[in-house]
Amino acid sequence: MRKILYFLTFTMMIFSVLPTFAQQDAQLSQYMFNPLYLNPATAGADGVTRFQLHLRNQWAGYQATYDGGGSLGTQILTASVPLNFIKSGIGLQFANDKTPSGAGYQNVLLSYAYKIGLTNGSSLSIGVRGGFHTSSFDGTLYRPRDPNDPLVDAVSGKKINETQPDFALGAYYNAESFFAGASLGHINSSNYRFGYNGAQNPLKQVLNVNAGYKYYLNDMVEMMPTVLWRTDFSTNSIEGGMIFTYDTKYWIGGSYRAGDAGIVIAGINLLNNSLRLGYSLDLTSNGANAKSPNSHEVLISYSLPAPKIGGKKSIVRTPRFRH
Repeated sequence: MRKILYFLTFTMMIFSVLPTFAQQDAQLSQYMFNPLYLNPATAGADGVTRFQLHLRNQWAGYQATYDGGGSLGTQILTASVPLNFIKSGIGLQFANDKTPSGAGYQNVLLSYAYKIGLTNGSSLSIGVRGGFHTSSFDGTLYRPRDPNDPLVDAVSGKKINETQPDFALGAYYNAESFFAGASLGHINSSNYRFGYNGAQNPLKQVLNVNAGYKYYLNDMVEMMPTVLWRTDFSTNSIEGGMIFTYDTKYWIGGSYRAGDAGIVIAGINLLNNSLRLGYSLDLTSNGANAKSPNSHEVLISYSLPAPKIGGKKSIVRTPRFRH
């Protein structure tokens, strides 16, 4: 346990001095409950069919100096299904993200993971993801600073959507009490021109590395430290935290995203742990004067048993013929 605390502290100290990661993809404070969003290799990894919805209101109540308000809104829906009969899992993701300036994105992505059994019940999964990523821009909200720029003339006053293919790769190691994963997103770095052939607006490749450890303080309380590092190979984001779960039903904890915000997380499991409800509050620690002090995120998750295909079928009894 002491080694885990040292590891988290050391990691935060190292990366807190690195340049802040420019947000290209939506940031989730409750990422530890939805690894599929970060890594295609986690599709089906938790052994149940799971549907999850994240609703995030970034910098709630933000008011722009010139163009009015409107915080950053994000909606992410994922589905993860284990296919145990072929040692695999599949996942599906829908995402929508927008900013007050009119820029945003939407994507539809399909993931596939293949699981390789290792010793002591651990496993290694390799995953791929593919789909479509749409970058959108509302030029009616754009105030050009350089009116003679041909790119400005191409987008000013117009609503533009451009769709390109998007791909990712990942690997995930899962043991009884430890997990770690790495993924590389936007491998093909699709370029968005927004109607102007000279434009160069590629999606940057993003490397995600995360890990966590589950430790039982006693029969009722589980402690799970987690850490996440994201980089586009020029800037970085690092966050680490701790989640405490009581009786597998209630959880509370917090984390810190270096150079950005402190985060409080709480939630509850209902319906025999099938329904998961979570909430997180980001307290802005850097640049609060130019943003807004709070961000809110709601998680709604529901799980079903893994599909049973093949093998021995269960007997279905008819009460009519039973006496």
